[in-house]
Amino acid sequence: MVYLLSIVCGLSTSFAFKPLALWPFAIIGLAGLFWLLNKSRFYQRLVISYLFGLSFLLTVQHWTSTYVGSFPWLILGSIEATFFLIPALLIKRRHRYNQIIFALSIVLVELALRTIPFTGFGWSRVGFTQIDSPIASLYPLGGVVLVTFYISLLGASRRAVSLIFLVLVPPLVSLIPPAVSFNEPVKVALVQGGVVNLGLDFNSVAKELFTRHLDQSIRSIAPGMVDLLIWPENSVDVDIGVNTDVSTKITNLSSQIVTPILISGVQKNVYGKQNQAILFDPQIKQIYTKRYLTPFGEYIPLRAVAEKVSKYASQVNDISAGDTETIFEIEDARFQSLICYELIDDRLIRQVKSDFLVIQTNNATFGDTPQLDQQHNIARVRAAEISRYVPYVSTTGITSFIGPKGEVISQVKKFDPATLVGVVTKASGETYAQKYGRNFELIAIFAVIGLLLVRRKGGK
Repeated sequence: MVYLLSIVCGLSTSFAFKPLALWPFAIIGLAGLFWLLNKSRFYQRLVISYLFGLSFLLTVQHWTSTYVGSFPWLILGSIEATFFLIPALLIKRRHRYNQIIFALSIVLVELALRTIPFTGFGWSRVGFTQIDSPIASLYPLGGVVLVTFYISLLGASRRAVSLIFLVLVPPLVSLIPPAVSFNEPVKVALVQGGVVNLGLDFNSVAKELFTRHLDQSIRSIAPGMVDLLIWPENSVDVDIGVNTDVSTKITNLSSQIVTPILISGVQKNVYGKQNQAILFDPQIKQIYTKRYLTPFGEYIPLRAVAEKVSKYASQVNDISAGDTETIFEIEDARFQSLICYELIDDRLIRQVKSDFLVIQTNNATFGDTPQLDQQHNIARVRAAEISRYVPYVSTTGITSFIGPKGEVISQVKKFDPATLVGVVTKASGETYAQKYGRNFELIAIFAVIGLLLVRRKGGK
């Protein structure tokens, strides 16, 4: 019975993620997991934790099986579920320190998820689920890690005094003076060009994506209408170094509308193929190369093994990562861009210190699945974490303007070609999460070690 309940708790936790996005279920699911672990013996705890992690992860990440089959999805979920053994190993049956050890252990679970193996896959962190809850006030204070710790602590609370204190934390935190200030507006246009085919062959016809984004821009943007025009990841689906006619057309468009244009595409250079964001103003002015690559999406670790597991692995051509952040500069603003998968890397988020953050992504590969909504939700969390406006632009959706509290200001329909025009306000300063967030996971490690030593010394 306890094993069945652990699966139910895992499924309940998954309800906090898109497409349902019922944020209380993250707390409910963790509360159920803690209740089961707190009353169970060691062997039971191991099975309970693994089943919880497996049911939770397979549900949230089912979209990964859409075009590559169920086997890779099952392997990913099965491996990542082992990280949920951490609370089972650390908790001791009905011990007085279990509540805080449980909360710290969930932080360690998510540390493992986002770093192991091959740079990890920290997509399904429970800290990403609270952007529409009162708990969202914690994001600029301590980021995703603090939110994970808080909701885990709340879920493990068993005393009225503890529960009341924890419930009061978010409204009290909201009274802390903001560390980020805002000043002049910048008018931005986002182009969602759409694709002809969803799936792995979204760019099977050369220049098709480029042409769609070019035509949409010509139709919708008048000279001097905006301060910046942004296209999504892979919007230029050919190498502009080889296809000079494409580069010329972008330069001509920038000159025609008197506006800088930020595009994105995979280009080949001395480092091999690289995923880049390129600013035309009107010629190529600055380039940013994606630093945090998607394992099994942009490069294949253990390729010989991977190609035996999935026939689709051979279709992935490895690209190489950049190693330098770029602050793009236009006439009246400075901004940074993160490309797709990079938005789940805490380190890159903490480095955002310019006026606003652009997120360029291509979701065509995953069709009409919850991946689109989950990634958009993560972008909202990141906006709140750094207290900045985020123009979020995708080939297929959900192209939108996100405010500094994670609120969606405006957006366009999925899959439809469209141009979204909006205003972002320049920000200055760093949130507390950016300044101190890098220390929280290290603190969690030492706190767990300290509590385990205290427990051992106490002989209980």
